[in-house]
Amino acid sequence: MNLRSRLEPLLAKYDSAVPRYTSYPPIPYWGEVNSREVAGWLEQPCARSDPSLSLYTHIPFCRSRCHYCGCFVIITPHQEPAERYLAAVHREMELVAERLADTNTNATTTTATIATATNATVSQYHLGGGTPNFISPAAMEALVTKARALFPFGENPEMSIEVDPRHLDTEELAHLRNLGFNRISLGVQDFDEQVQAGVNRIEPYGKVAGQVETARKLGFRGINFDLIYGLPHQTRESFARTVERVVTLRPDRLALYNFAYLPQAFPHQKKMDARALPGAEEKLAIFLLTREMLMENGYLPIGLDHFALAGDELAIAYQDGSIRRNFMGYTTQAGSEMLAFGVSAISEYNGRFWQNEKKLARYKRTVEAGNIPAVRGMILDPEDLLRKDLIYGLFCRGNVGFADLAAKFGVDPKAHFSAELENLAPLEADGLLTLDDSGLRVSDVGQFFLRNIAVVFDAHLNTGAQGGAGGSEPLVKFSRTV
Repeated sequence: MNLRSRLEPLLAKYDSAVPRYTSYPPIPYWGEVNSREVAGWLEQPCARSDPSLSLYTHIPFCRSRCHYCGCFVIITPHQEPAERYLAAVHREMELVAERLADTNTNATTTTATIATATNATVSQYHLGGGTPNFISPAAMEALVTKARALFPFGENPEMSIEVDPRHLDTEELAHLRNLGFNRISLGVQDFDEQVQAGVNRIEPYGKVAGQVETARKLGFRGINFDLIYGLPHQTRESFARTVERVVTLRPDRLALYNFAYLPQAFPHQKKMDARALPGAEEKLAIFLLTREMLMENGYLPIGLDHFALAGDELAIAYQDGSIRRNFMGYTTQAGSEMLAFGVSAISEYNGRFWQNEKKLARYKRTVEAGNIPAVRGMILDPEDLLRKDLIYGLFCRGNVGFADLAAKFGVDPKAHFSAELENLAPLEADGLLTLDDSGLRVSDVGQFFLRNIAVVFDAHLNTGAQGGAGGSEPLVKFSRTV
């Protein structure tokens, strides 16, 4: 029996709205926090003995809105709002750096004091959006320079940026490389012209191909494509043509995202022709065909929705078990603490989560008043940390070893999760996983239902484990698994 025939009977049963688990606990269960609380969190010594820092900055501006978009973006053709926004981001970075420097010293804030106080240097720097390459080259240089002035960058850090291929030329690529960026992610979605027209994002294949060639000549060591399946007018035949073009360009990594049609949350999605959206069966066929084509061309499937060439750092990290998952997706930066800046940005530091203000005007007022703009967050208790480790093990390795959990958290996992393990019985009967005295292992079929397996261990979900695992709806709305 082939993979598709094994999957199809499970689609309706396990198509439910559950978290994506880029964090645990999921964001809807975080509470309100304020600037004073988060400042206190930053001033506490980091519990990790050998952490590294990941810095993220959110650039929310776009010149036009793509109809499929589910991100927080601000549409404008003008640079002035971005310049005012970046001044606030610079100030936010200063506020966070000041609090970190106060961990063990009251000395003037410098990269040296932060390195001493946190015992960490920056190993990863990422700009996301929105459209980070919306801002001018001068503003980009000022932003990177500010980050390097405030935080201690290590040698040869991973520096990555998301770009809109429609608004990127050779000079801008060279400028990014000169600033130290060595990884670049191009939002491709689909090369089919009818699909592009249906989602208001026209980008010719030839333009993207030229940018890939230029990026390689400039020395970018990693090129990523973001593809989306489930968009209007997509079929397995049309998407196969896109994948054929993609593998010709040989990006080092690929993300293959399942489009979430949520017009109630994102009213602009109503501009798409909902009648042209592929159904669940066709979406599955598109995904499986894409997966097969990528694997035939040397790409290793990683976790839920990522692929990497066999020699890429992400593939190596997946194979040796050091891969990690966070708000930026899968990462090789094991042991890193993430500090995020900008409107709506999410930080994960020292066992705490917090998210910044989503309203641009309120974000700027808060920062200009000298306050960290956090509005929601959570301190993870020992139970949260245990369940987070288990869930991330499912997503990153496809297995959970009971002996490892026992050694790390001092619990008997079989006794501690007795109810959850009992609730896994129907999933095991459906072939999604195997369970024995040593631990839990996800099957090849179960890889497609990682969210359904993980939700069984989610202590914060509003419904029982079986409701989340099967077809019932949780009280908090999330995107669907299929």
